[in-house]
Amino acid sequence: MNRYPLPLLHFFYISQDTSPIVSRNVVKVSAIGLLGAFAIMTILMVPAYADPIVKPTSAGTLNISFETNPATPNPGDQTELKISFLNKQNTAQQHIDYKVSVTQGENQVFGTPVTHTAEGAVSIPFQFQTAGTYQVTVEVQGILFQPIPPETASFTIVVGPTVPEFGPVAGMIIAISTVGVIILSKKTQFRI
Repeated sequence: MNRYPLPLLHFFYISQDTSPIVSRNVVKVSAIGLLGAFAIMTILMVPAYADPIVKPTSAGTLNISFETNPATPNPGDQTELKISFLNKQNTAQQHIDYKVSVTQGENQVFGTPVTHTAEGAVSIPFQFQTAGTYQVTVEVQGILFQPIPPETASFTIVVGPTVPEFGPVAGMIIAISTVGVIILSKKTQFRI
């Protein structure tokens, strides 16, 4: 008879395993359970990276891909504004005449003159001076050496420390950790 019955938890599958790899004070952890725990922790701990934002220009002639490096810029740090001009097949459109402006509220804090890119992608170095919300506007004025009526796409950047959003996954991690600590403390007679 088991002196310490484990509570039934819906997210665990407990089976008898005759090959314990860890045994101390009646706590037995199977190899599969240990590997499962490591797999879950690996998935939860993988860092997230921001994907580029892709928007069509105002007339829909091109798509513009935009991202910053680092993904969350901080005031005073060097930031790269990465812009790619994509055709309808979502491949790089070569020979684009464009200009870029960065505004905070009503104030323009950065701007380029009309510039040409042969490759269809540019990386513009910029240093944000203050935290806040900025608007980056990319204006296309020519494609394949042919002038077009100006078309724009705008992107929003939040500069500075951001408050992390903890969703349901964080709640589940806390709940699982709490239940695990309670079970282990009861099994090993460990007092907190």
